[in-house]
Amino acid sequence: MAKDNYHDKGYKGLLSKKRNFIKFLRHFVKNECVKLIDESSLRLCDKGFVNALFKELESDLIYSAKIADRDVYFYVITELQSSVDFTMPFRVLRYIWAILEREFFSTPKDERKRAGFRLPLVVPIVFYNGEDGWNVTRNFKHYLQGGDLLEGVIDFEYTLVDINLLDKEYLLKNHDAICAAIAVDKVRGKGSEQLFSILSEIRRFKSGFVPEELEDLLTWLKQILGYCVESDEDVEKIIVSFKEGGDAEMRTGVSILLDNTRNEGIIIAALRLLSKGKSIQEAVDLLDLSDKQREEVEARAGQEAKPA
Repeated sequence: MAKDNYHDKGYKGLLSKKRNFIKFLRHFVKNECVKLIDESSLRLCDKGFVNALFKELESDLIYSAKIADRDVYFYVITELQSSVDFTMPFRVLRYIWAILEREFFSTPKDERKRAGFRLPLVVPIVFYNGEDGWNVTRNFKHYLQGGDLLEGVIDFEYTLVDINLLDKEYLLKNHDAICAAIAVDKVRGKGSEQLFSILSEIRRFKSGFVPEELEDLLTWLKQILGYCVESDEDVEKIIVSFKEGGDAEMRTGVSILLDNTRNEGIIIAALRLLSKGKSIQEAVDLLDLSDKQREEVEARAGQEAKPA
């Protein structure tokens, strides 16, 4: 798995299960229509659903559903990066248009010319886990110059699910895969004690999980840990300690995870220095790299140390 999209694919795998997606909607999309979804009608659309313009959106999800016999599409834009995207209102407009255009032109011409023909609803949802606060307007007309000056301008509002704003206690009390994963994600980068505390609390109440959802959570954890930990054996040790071990085993597993995460951060910093013209020796001196870290940087850079 590419190192820049492991997190996106972890969430996509979790939300691709209908049981987790419906809970995601009911927990975080504060709209009465969500309560009326016919769960038997909920379908994950394949990645060829919209045109090739959006084929780069590997981590986004589109679900179709019926509400009171009306067609609805839920488009989840997974904005799993460190910084906000101020172009989001326009991006959402393009995605909505792509879905509606597909629906319009896939409908027989005689059918779409009827007086009663209506396009389906599209509900855009931005799911964000970056550290910076999301300070992008959610109303499209506010993205327009003078959008408030005239009536009748194009407008819509996307739903924002920002994990920074979600309450930890609420997440932990629900005992389901999506809430538990977000609770873990909220303490990402905040130290071993917070991560240990969250994992311990989830483990303490794991008997309250539906078995399939607990497996979904463990799969998500494996994907995230697989990026941070050096070997599959280390990943399995952490998962086993979560499922069966005591506090000591769990604390050891978390320490292994964070040590490897910190090491990866140092390696990436060194590679960035090399990309800016620094030599291997300069990177070693600036970052105080160990011999093992130096060897890894050299291997990943595909070059030998240059003289400073």
